Amino acid sequence: MSNKIVNFRKATKTEEEIVRREIEKHFGQEGVDSLQNRFLWIKDGKIKEVCALRPNVEKIAKTISHNLYFAGIPIGSIKNNKFHLEIEGSAVIRSTSKKVVHVKTDQFLYGKSIFTANILRFDEAFQKGDLVIIEGRNNIHYGVGETSISSEELQNTPSNTVIIKGSKKYPRDRGWYLRKGN
Repeated sequence: MSNKIVNFRKATKTEEEIVRREIEKHFGQEGVDSLQNRFLWIKDGKIKEVCALRPNVEKIAKTISHNLYFAGIPIGSIKNNKFHLEIEGSAVIRSTSKKVVHVKTDQFLYGKSIFTANILRFDEAFQKGDLVIIEGRNNIHYGVGETSISSEELQNTPSNTVIIKGSKKYPRDRGWYLRKGN
């Protein structure tokens, strides 16, 4: 058994800026505001896991002197100086964002792509390459995905066109937890 020490620490100003810049790029100032009253912490590794901690949780985390493994909400990861928003991070942002796509299928939960035929509606226009929050029936949060076309193109795009590709690399849909056994 390995006794490897895990470094879980407060994010540097540079790391905070990487996270905030990426969230603002896709969700505007409202997305950044969703992190208000939260402190960003990093679990170091090959991929830096980014967590959002409320002030009372951060206060406890700072006082723990032994090897703190994890705390707060895992909102995404930083790899090669790029932030990747993940499932729980999109749930936090959902409270302030209108960049939501509603789907009529559960296939995204299985790591599958979403086709234009599966789109019920969207709350706010989006561009190709934007991150959008994905919700299913009864406004259940499914995750986050990157669009391959803009909302303006939806009407004129064949129904079998992939609009949001499933992710195998990052935990972007709720089913990822079951598939990966984490």
